[in-house]
Amino acid sequence: MTTRGKIVLTILLLAVVGFGMYRWWDKIAPQSKSQNVSINPADVKQKIKEATAAPDDLSKVLLAGTNAATLVDRSGIPVVSGVSDYKKEMKEGKPVVEFPINVWPGWAPIIVANAGLEPSDQSVFARKYGFYVRLAIVDDPVKARDLFASGQSHVLWGTLDMIALFAPELVKDSRTVPVVCQQIDFSAGGDGVVARGEIRSINDFRIANGKRKKVVLAQNSPSHYLIMSLLIDAGIDPGDVDFKWAADAPSAAKIFVQDSSYDAFVGWSPDIYNVTEKLKGTRLVVTTGTANHLIADVWAVRNDFYKDHPEIVAGLVKGIFEGMDMVRKDPKVAARALAAAFKLPEEDCGKMVGGDGGITEGDAHLTNYRENAKFFLDPFNPANFEVVWNSASTIYKSLGTISKTVRSDQVKAHQVLAAMSEAYKDVRDLSQPTFKPSALMNMSAEAGAGQILTKAVLVAFEPNKSTLNAEYDSTIPATLEEIGKLAGKFGNAYIIIEGNTDASKRGIVPVDLVRKLSYDRADAVRRAIMDKYQFDPNKFKVVGNGWDNPLAGCTDPSNAENNKKNRRVEVKVFPLESGS
Repeated sequence: MTTRGKIVLTILLLAVVGFGMYRWWDKIAPQSKSQNVSINPADVKQKIKEATAAPDDLSKVLLAGTNAATLVDRSGIPVVSGVSDYKKEMKEGKPVVEFPINVWPGWAPIIVANAGLEPSDQSVFARKYGFYVRLAIVDDPVKARDLFASGQSHVLWGTLDMIALFAPELVKDSRTVPVVCQQIDFSAGGDGVVARGEIRSINDFRIANGKRKKVVLAQNSPSHYLIMSLLIDAGIDPGDVDFKWAADAPSAAKIFVQDSSYDAFVGWSPDIYNVTEKLKGTRLVVTTGTANHLIADVWAVRNDFYKDHPEIVAGLVKGIFEGMDMVRKDPKVAARALAAAFKLPEEDCGKMVGGDGGITEGDAHLTNYRENAKFFLDPFNPANFEVVWNSASTIYKSLGTISKTVRSDQVKAHQVLAAMSEAYKDVRDLSQPTFKPSALMNMSAEAGAGQILTKAVLVAFEPNKSTLNAEYDSTIPATLEEIGKLAGKFGNAYIIIEGNTDASKRGIVPVDLVRKLSYDRADAVRRAIMDKYQFDPNKFKVVGNGWDNPLAGCTDPSNAENNKKNRRVEVKVFPLESGS
């Protein structure tokens, strides 16, 4: 979506229920005590492995929502209001599936396949699979969850991190265990972090001169999960950031614009683009256009319905895949369908969907069968279902938002997709970006221009060797997995791996030999990750710094502990456009 399109769409959305829930998260609100929770990033990673004032006109182009731009208390997840058996409506002898959705372009395939929101004989589901579908716009996630629990709907929409938040309550009754059957998209630029001042990368959110960075966002939301995940990747304790909680994401943007004491806000399109375009001194630090395998939109069906009607569940999956083909075959038809469903102008819905039907354009990348298979079935995919689920569950438990986590195998219905492998054997992955072979040669990793974050990891090598030896350093496999997952999360990013050595042999060993050793060690890490995860080789660049890049405070070569810290690898993430 172009910037102009985003501005136009924003103004129009002011009349659509305030668009207060464009990405659904602003109504989770019972109070709890803590405002900022301190967690150890290393501990969280280990647990995951184990399981200036604004110009007057700016406010006119920000999402208004229905809530005032005020702060709220830290909150948790409300309990489920009631549980019952599911609704059993029939139409002309065929069951009717109640499928709530929210205002989001990822639902274009099911709207197109269903020929609108209401049950219809023109629907792919009715014509091919013997059931009707009723789609309803339910933007409030808690309401959607409670309709699901009470049996008024058979399906629960959401991001996978949202399902992870709701699962501990829903699994208390076997009937309402959310069975996740299909991914519809990855957020592809709809969410991001905007900052002012000296903040240019995630690493700049560290405490500086004794002062914590002040950040406003909507809690327990994709925004919340996005920033927490990024901070932990950068090795920053979220407790070292002064978080303030807005009623919703549009409020967070308005508060940031109106109060220059805030260093950053986390929100979504179009605010993240409108603010950086119109408010001098602000910038986009990162969006899901780069971290494009972090926020996954999915749907889940009730466990009792899943057991009673596996054929309907399979039909829903197949019908949605057919809808994806229809969207990509004619994005203009999809735009008209969205316009009718969401009561928005067709032109703006076209921008939401994208001119290529959600491949490289639009707010969401629609995920076809091959991409779903990678997400649900490929254990070597560094951004698969388990990785996203375990990351979200562990982060939210560490923050105290949920008291316990639910195992991914309790909710993932991988067998539904597995049974369709033959039917979709010719479908190819459309999610792979194009990395330019020469791009990284022109980038200055050392300068850090455009850099999103730096992740420092310790890989111990035997003296004067560049071979990865797990017997020498037993943490090597886990460290490589950590780097691989980071590279997977940032699917639309270049990864630079820098090798560093200590300076204990300065003046004894030639500089060129030390630099070559650090390069070979970094390249050993790159090759190991490539061997396991099969990334595009043009995604990576290797740099050997030798002893020229010691950690701050670790410059004394006579200190053995400092030397150990300097024998490290740093992984730097740069957006795809950095190489253009």
